[in-house]
Amino acid sequence: MSQALLLGLTIVASSTLVCAAVALLFSGFGSRSRGALTAPDMSEQDAVFIFRDDVLIDRSDRGRQLLDSIMAASKDKQAELDHLLGYLEQRFADLKHHLRQLVALGALELAAQDGSGLVLHASRKNGLTHLRLVDTRAEGALVALDRLSFEAMRDELDTLRDVTKQMPVLAWRVDRDGQITWANTAYIEAYLAVDAGRNGLTWPIPDLFASQAPDAHCRLSLDMGTHLAWFGHSAAPDERGTLHFAAPIDLAVQTETSRREMMQILTRTFASLPTGLALFDTERRLQVFNPALVDLMGLDPLFLAARPSFEQFLFTLRELRMLPEPKDFATWRREITEMERAAESGAFGEEWCLDNGRIYHVSGRPQPGGALAFFFEDVTSDATLARSLRQEIELAQTVFDGLQDAVVAFNPAGDTLLCNARYGKIWGEDPCNNLADTGFRHALALWTKTSAQSPFWSELSGFAASAAPGAVLQGSVCLLDGTTLGVQARRLRQDCLMIIFRPLVQASIRDIATASSHAKALNAPDILEVAAPRSALDIGSSVPTMPKKSRIVQHAGSRTRA
Repeated sequence: MSQALLLGLTIVASSTLVCAAVALLFSGFGSRSRGALTAPDMSEQDAVFIFRDDVLIDRSDRGRQLLDSIMAASKDKQAELDHLLGYLEQRFADLKHHLRQLVALGALELAAQDGSGLVLHASRKNGLTHLRLVDTRAEGALVALDRLSFEAMRDELDTLRDVTKQMPVLAWRVDRDGQITWANTAYIEAYLAVDAGRNGLTWPIPDLFASQAPDAHCRLSLDMGTHLAWFGHSAAPDERGTLHFAAPIDLAVQTETSRREMMQILTRTFASLPTGLALFDTERRLQVFNPALVDLMGLDPLFLAARPSFEQFLFTLRELRMLPEPKDFATWRREITEMERAAESGAFGEEWCLDNGRIYHVSGRPQPGGALAFFFEDVTSDATLARSLRQEIELAQTVFDGLQDAVVAFNPAGDTLLCNARYGKIWGEDPCNNLADTGFRHALALWTKTSAQSPFWSELSGFAASAAPGAVLQGSVCLLDGTTLGVQARRLRQDCLMIIFRPLVQASIRDIATASSHAKALNAPDILEVAAPRSALDIGSSVPTMPKKSRIVQHAGSRTRA
């Protein structure tokens, strides 16, 4: 009985399991039939994508990995089809043209043109586009890779992606047909800034520099709307096309522009200078000169443009007799060396007196980097004027020293300006040559010390301190030797003080007698002009007379009369 019961339970359990298995089998077939329209039919190594129009609705694991890799550096996560087609167009020629024929053909197969062994199977089913990318080289073979190596490759790939995303240099790849197949983040941002939302980001990405070629300095420019951006361009061609790089060089271009403008300003300034300029580099060859050098020294501009050496420059000046001629050639060569050494230390400065009467002031100054600059200035008129002025001053001083009155002048600060020789004879001191002289105070102390006590000196001190321009103070003082001096102080317009000392000497009795005798002699009649007696005239009337010559009588100190 128990065995029959056990057998019955076993049969029931087995039937239940069979029914459940059948139900599960039918449910599996049903789900497969319902998802057959969208589920990818592929091997594990194929990348499969299913699109409805432009929207990705399904993909395989390899397809997901490939698409994530393609879109890793892109900010637009919605345009999966554009990014995928951009990746495939690099390997399959005329891909878009073939895909347009997919509706009519239903299915097609394309082989990659880059030798990668990839094959693209495209088909159109129930309004859906199926793209299957097959790697023929990987069929039947797998690459063995340990986990550490795989992680290292992933880290390196992430690093390279971060570099291309963060670097400020524009980078893009162009295929052999001139189409951009890849661009980094900086390039895309530059395009979006130039586009300003007019067209948006399209694929393939437009070439920002398609309308221009790099200039002689490998530079490209880009109109950013508010300013002109400059880039230093470089290219690296390979078998797939060309990889381009454009580094921003705005600061370098602005610096170069500023330097060029400054050079133009300096050139115009040097061209208008009356001073001749000659700049020699570290090798002592002429690098810069201005037109004044040609005019002053009579040099040929072509000779100067040929960049002569410093020694050739001086030899040419010597041939043109624009250099002071030494007594012998050895001395001249030695002077050239000394001239260069003095200019290097910044201590060179000479006046060249030429045979033609011209006078040039020549100076040398060291420049940064070991260069030397020489300046040639025509000082003939200045030297002539200075010489003439010096002669006039010497003449005026001579006349000033010839005065019988002693004269001394002080500036508003009380310093001695000038005095004549008579002042030195009277007071026994020349303040212009006395280093210990302190001006008016020193002179007043000297006058007070060498003369009798007089209240006039106090008056003179107050006059010097407060007198208005044009005021005059007069008085007299007596020296210790008994000589009486008349003193006149006058405040000049320039607030200077002039003091005149005039000796007051009384006429002696002898001088008065001498002057009286001179006056009588001048007023006395001439004895030769006295009339003769009448009888004598009559007696001698028959005798012819010679004409009488006039006599000249001249006395000392008197005027001349006939």
